[in-house]
Amino acid sequence: MTRPLLDELDRRLIGALHLAPRATWDDIGGILAADASTLKRRYDRLYEARMIRVIGQADWGVHSTSMPVHVFLDISGETPLAVLDRLRDLPHLQLLAQISGDYPLYAVVHAPSEAATSRAIDRMFSVPGVRRVNALPALSTLRRGITWDPRYLTDAERDALLELVGSRPEGTATATAMPPAKPLSDAERAVVALLLQDARASAASIARAVGMATSTAHRVVRRVLDEGWVKPRLEIVSEWLGFETPFMLRLRVAPGETPDVMRRIDQLPQTRLVAHVASDLSVLATGLVTDRSAVARFVDHELAAIPGILGAGVGVMLAEPRRYWLDRDLTSGLGAFHAPALL
Repeated sequence: MTRPLLDELDRRLIGALHLAPRATWDDIGGILAADASTLKRRYDRLYEARMIRVIGQADWGVHSTSMPVHVFLDISGETPLAVLDRLRDLPHLQLLAQISGDYPLYAVVHAPSEAATSRAIDRMFSVPGVRRVNALPALSTLRRGITWDPRYLTDAERDALLELVGSRPEGTATATAMPPAKPLSDAERAVVALLLQDARASAASIARAVGMATSTAHRVVRRVLDEGWVKPRLEIVSEWLGFETPFMLRLRVAPGETPDVMRRIDQLPQTRLVAHVASDLSVLATGLVTDRSAVARFVDHELAAIPGILGAGVGVMLAEPRRYWLDRDLTSGLGAFHAPALL
């Protein structure tokens, strides 16, 4: 597949969708001073090129009663990419990556329950080539992948889009997975499942897909979004935008300083995720920048200015064939979306 050529309007559209992924073309066009039909054509072109996709980020409570586990894998007798390819078929893997450092492979397991988490990690030991598995359960997480922003817009455009969606996209601290106050109805489950696959889907298209009245679908969609069971999320092939270096930080933090260190890292624009983990280290963070020199600047300037960090390990993600349940390839673009099953 040919990588799409991007102009300024394409990039500004992507920047707008990062902040307001479900906004109408008319609303985005009014803020960007662009024709709504032109924006839709641009979106369709980038979607068909498999560069962008608006999916739904499921609230943890609708698909799991447990927290994610960050897993580092050492290998023997095989190449990292060969083992990584074998891991693809294991269940409940939200992320897969080849990384630099002592453990060449990294995965995030988010299973429906603690028992399912244990079984998923246990299966990793049986994968040919896996020598050692180091599992780091998350204790709390600041989720930022949904809000990472390439910063293509002016401050005024950003403010207008944030006002449109009704709140600033701050990371959300999550101590545990909390299910909805009452079980989802069949109609709500059907709407959630469709919005996970296409978070820009209209109430009319959802009504046709599940066989309900448009007015009912509109009401259910509104409730699903307002309750936060699904959050629209723009996914991109970030390398095609020039952001070619995902990185990871493994931090040792002074006792009592973890919440403040996490909050300060979360506020940095390069950050995608910050997690407090059960390990000999305190904080695991991931981010995305243009190149390796940008990683060095981040560590030497932004990270160095945060008090309470006793030690830092820095790694680069050399390959990331799955991120947030979505397969991706630098040649063919975005692939299959392995949405988590609803409880």
